[in-house]
Order: sequence, then structure tokens, then C-alpha cells
Amino acid sequence: MPNDDPSMPDASLDHNIASQMASIIFRLDQILRDTILRKLDLTYIHFRVLQYLYEKDGRQIGEIAAAIVVRQPVLSRVIDQMEERALVRRSADPQDSRRMRVYLTDHGRSRYQEAWPPAHELLETSLKGFKGREREALRRLLKKMAANLF
Repeated sequence: MPNDDPSMPDASLDHNIASQMASIIFRLDQILRDTILRKLDLTYIHFRVLQYLYEKDGRQIGEIAAAIVVRQPVLSRVIDQMEERALVRRSADPQDSRRMRVYLTDHGRSRYQEAWPPAHELLETSLKGFKGREREALRRLLKKMAANLF
């Protein structure tokens, strides 16, 4: 039933950017899990942690949690799982032994290096038809939108 109240914002799915973004992320996650990550015995959150650490190793759990938008207690359990799978290791922070840092193991680095090329190909497929300027504009706009929330 359409909304006839002119003071009410358009709530249709076509105009709901958050719904469209969620659908895209859900679909990318689904494809990634079904085609790449399952073969490597990784979950999507494992992939995100590996990706973040691959960029800069030795991060604190709080930094990782903030960057990949996962609650810290949830991420702590995920890091436990990843340690059991020899994907990461924890070590005391050299500047403050009360804090722990998370590092990629050789196995974790190798798994990420296996997962990234097909994951990147999936992203390229999703951006098929986007020209360089459009890709840059999308990246810039998404970054701006994220900055409004964080």
C-alpha cells in the first residue's frame, strides 16, 4: 500500500539506500562464502580480520573491531577460533604488556593470499560497467557516508 502522507519520507525499497547497500553486501558475502571462503575453511569475519591484518599486522583487538565493525567481545571469540586454526597469533604489546596485539601467521597470510584474488574478481564483477570516475566517486561517497556514522 503506497504512502499517501506527503510529510512521510519515501520508504520504498527503490529509494532506501541502506536497504540497497545491505542487499549488495549480503549477496557479496553469500557468493564469497559459497565460492571461495568455504574451500579455504574461512568465515566472512575471518576474511575481514585477515584482510585488515594483511594491510598492517600487529593490531590491537579494539582497533580491529572498530575497523571491521564488530563488537569487541564477538571479535575476541573469533580471534580465539582463528588462533585454533593457526591463522593468527596473539602477543603482548611491546610498549604495554597489559595489551595484546594480533599478528598473522604464515598460514593466515597464505590463506588470505589465496582468498583475495577471487574475492577481488568478485568485486570487479560487481562493478562491471563502472568507469574509473564512477568507481572513484562511489568510493569517495561511501567513505563520506561512513565518516558520518563513525
